[in-house]
Amino acid sequence: MDPGSLEALVPIRIGAGSFATIYATPGLVQAQKHASQIEKEFEALHVLYNRCNSNSIFAIPRTLAFYNPENNQLRFFPPSPSLRRPREPRATLRPEDFAGLPKRASYLMDRAAPLPQAVGEFIRTSFYTEKARMGVPPPLICRLYFGKELRPSAFINPNNFPIDVARYKAMQTQFGETLFTLDEAVEGIGEMLSRVHWIAGFDARDVEFAMAGSPLVGAVRYYIIDFNQMCPFSKENGQVTELADAFFTNDPYYPRPVRDDPLYVAFKHAYMQACPEDFRSRASLFLEEIEQRYAASGRG
Repeated sequence: MDPGSLEALVPIRIGAGSFATIYATPGLVQAQKHASQIEKEFEALHVLYNRCNSNSIFAIPRTLAFYNPENNQLRFFPPSPSLRRPREPRATLRPEDFAGLPKRASYLMDRAAPLPQAVGEFIRTSFYTEKARMGVPPPLICRLYFGKELRPSAFINPNNFPIDVARYKAMQTQFGETLFTLDEAVEGIGEMLSRVHWIAGFDARDVEFAMAGSPLVGAVRYYIIDFNQMCPFSKENGQVTELADAFFTNDPYYPRPVRDDPLYVAFKHAYMQACPEDFRSRASLFLEEIEQRYAASGRG
């Protein structure tokens, strides 16, 4: 048996942050920490998936189950209609499926595949420092930092490597149609942020826009991930200042809100187009708020 195939048999720890630890199981990811926080994220991601997972270039992970070993609670939502052979039974999750993990609350969701080998190797050789190239593996997933210019850094995190506009353009020159154009990627971010705000009803605080792999060999897929700090937002009565606060608190995924900047213009147009007509006046107020705040900061 190939040792690499052991990943399909036992959960493997693949990352950790201040909120949770992430384990990989067959094609899936399990996030663990405090039960109430994990369950809240599980529910929010389910809402987001059902309301916003349509034709956007950014995929939303699908939630499958929440398990709390303290009371043996197992929750899951009814599955979507199966597209497979009618005689193939649907998977039934059980508490035993969470065996092998630390005894903490967990939820199960789709896993983003690692970046294709050729893409990861290009990033390693092009954007790592010389010293890092000697000992740090290629990245598995990349954050799309379209609001910041990056400099080479001695610290490399292969689980979450940042890609700015210059790096993205270099990758597009190398891989062509394997990637969306820069404008398409920025428009996708604007479209998805609008859906989170005005269709799902969340502030999008601390969400990440990332590029990873696809089940198709050699293909890249774009994702929106990390929902543990996301808070409900009232589409009818919420203060757009709440959305602006979350916008500026996030890592720099969004183009800086300078009115005549071409990337921001593309982002802004896609944001408005994705907003339901009933909320477009409020969506405009949000955009005006972030533009005014950024100009007042002296950076615009």
